[in-house]
Amino acid sequence: MKYTVETIIEKPLDQVIELYNNPTYYRDWMPGIISHTITSGNKREQGTKSVFKFQMNGKNFNIEETIIKNRNTEIVSQFVANGTVNIQCTLFSETSNGNTLYQVNESFQLKGFMKIIGFLMPGSFKKQTEQFVQAFKQYAENQ
Repeated sequence: MKYTVETIIEKPLDQVIELYNNPTYYRDWMPGIISHTITSGNKREQGTKSVFKFQMNGKNFNIEETIIKNRNTEIVSQFVANGTVNIQCTLFSETSNGNTLYQVNESFQLKGFMKIIGFLMPGSFKKQTEQFVQAFKQYAENQ
């Protein structure tokens, strides 16, 4: 399953990238996050591995992240959770009026029960991505 979500953030590109790449701010904008722990590497650098702990709909779960590439305006990460592998390519670019285009390209590989969920409710994955994108937009614009 693949899809793209994008929005315009009314802040300069460099400020948006700085906020996005700083794990210190995750709790301020990431819905459901309990914690973020880097298990190897340095914050948001290529090869860095970390674990996100979330609580959503009354359930706790972990997502393991590996940064595949971080080239300032292009960040590619692999997220692994129960039955799900997700490659996320996040792109930032400057708009003609000095704001920031924030684009998230998702590519999911689902197994087991999650494959059934993906078949029955494919919109739920995109809806969750839209929530994260809008939460970050709101946070960034209020900084």
